[in-house]
Amino acid sequence: MKELDRSSPPSAEAERPLRLPAFQREQLPNGLEIRMGVRRQLPEVSLRLVVQAGAGETSPAFAGLASLTARLLSQGAGDRGAPEMASWLGRIGASFSASAGYDATVLSMHTLASELNAALDYLAEVALRPTFADAEVERVRQERVDELRRKEDEPTHLANMGLARAIYGEHPYGVLSTGTAAAVSAIETSMVRDFHVERYGAGTATLVACGDIDPSHFAYLAERRFRDWDGTQPLGQPPALPTAAHEAGAVILIDRPGSRQSEIRIGGIGISRGAPDEFEVRVMNAILGGVFNSRVNMNLREDKGWTYGASTSFALRRAKGPFVARAAVETGVTSEALEAILAEFARLTAEPPSGDEMRLAKSALTLSLPLRFETSGRIASRVAELATYGLPDDYWLRYRDRVEDVQRDDVIRAAARYLGPESLVLLVVGDGEVVEPGLAALGPVRQAPRLDFR
Repeated sequence: MKELDRSSPPSAEAERPLRLPAFQREQLPNGLEIRMGVRRQLPEVSLRLVVQAGAGETSPAFAGLASLTARLLSQGAGDRGAPEMASWLGRIGASFSASAGYDATVLSMHTLASELNAALDYLAEVALRPTFADAEVERVRQERVDELRRKEDEPTHLANMGLARAIYGEHPYGVLSTGTAAAVSAIETSMVRDFHVERYGAGTATLVACGDIDPSHFAYLAERRFRDWDGTQPLGQPPALPTAAHEAGAVILIDRPGSRQSEIRIGGIGISRGAPDEFEVRVMNAILGGVFNSRVNMNLREDKGWTYGASTSFALRRAKGPFVARAAVETGVTSEALEAILAEFARLTAEPPSGDEMRLAKSALTLSLPLRFETSGRIASRVAELATYGLPDDYWLRYRDRVEDVQRDDVIRAAARYLGPESLVLLVVGDGEVVEPGLAALGPVRQAPRLDFR
C-alpha cells in the first residue's frame, strides 16, 4: 500500500464546470411564459410556477397576506376539499409546496416523468381554481397566528422585526413577509380571494420545467391547462423606498430583562437584485461577514470568543433589500461587540483587502456554484430567479467571470457606499439594565417596547 504523504496539504481539485441545459421559451396568448430545459439523467420533472404575488406589495396592516394565500392554495381547489387534494397528490407520488417571499410566490412540484400529466393538472387546479373555503381560511389563519405568537418573545425574531421596522418604517419591507399575529388575525377570506384575483395572473407569470421532457410536447400540455388563465394583471411596482434607513444613526434597545445574551443587529438599506454593483457587493460582503473566515466572524468568534457566529448579508430583492450584520453575544460585551463590528466596517472602507482575502472570498462565491445546479429542482429554482428579477439568460453562466472581475478598489468603494455609520441602525435585544449604559456611549438610546412588534 502506498504511504500517504502528510508533509504537505493535498492540491485543490480543478474548478468544476457549470453545465446547464439550454432553456427553450414559449409564450401563450394570455402572456404566460414557459421556460423548458431538458435533463434526462433521471425520469423526473421539476416544475416552478412563478407569480408576481409577493409581500413587497402588501400593506403592512395586512402583512402576511401573500404568505397565507400561498399556504391556502392546496387546501381546496375546484371541487376538492383539503383531504381530497392531499389524496390526489399522494396517488401521483408528487410533491408540492408554495412559498411567498417579498417579490413573488413560487409554486413548486416534483414528479416522475410518467405522472407529468397528472402533476400539471394538480398545478393548474391550485393556481387557477383555489376555493378558499371559510373553514379552511380560519383553520390555516389560526395556525399561522399561533406560530407567530410563539415567536413573539424570541430574541432573534424580535431583533429581525425591530430592525426591519427601523430601516423601512411603514414600507412593506418594514414587516417580515410572514406578517405579525395582529396583522394575520385581521385577514378575512374576502381579502385572500381578492389578493388571488388581483395578483395571480398569466400576464406576469412564468412556468419553468426542467427534467425528462420533450419541450414541444410540454408546451402543448401547458397550453391545454393554462390557456384560459386571465392574463390582464400588470406587474406591480414596489412602493417607493425611503432614501435612507428610517432611523439611520439610531441606537435602539428592546429590553428583555434577565437575558444572558444580547441579539445585536446593525443594518441599513442595501442593493436590489441585478444592480450594477451587485458583484462588487457580493465580494465585499464575503470578506466582511459572508463566510466563516470573514473578518467579522474571525474577530468576534475566533479572536474574542464572544459568540458562536457573527455574519453579514445583503438581501437582494426587486427593490433595495436590507444589509444586516448579526450576532448573539454575551450580555456583558454587548456594546464592545457592536464597536468591534463597526471597526471592521471602517477598516474595510479604508484598507484594501489582502490578496488572500480576495482569493478566499471569490472561491467561496464560485467553487460551490455547481452544487446549486446538481438536480433538476435546483436548476428550475435558479431559472425561476431569473424570471422573478428579470435577469438575463446568461446570468449564471457569467456569474464566475463577474466575481473574478472584482478588484480590491471595487471592494473599498462598495464598503464606503453601504457601511457608513451615519446610514446604519444599531439594535439590541437584551437586558436593558445591563447593556444600556454601554450603548449610550454609541449614541442616544431609544427603547422600543416589544408590543410594537406583535
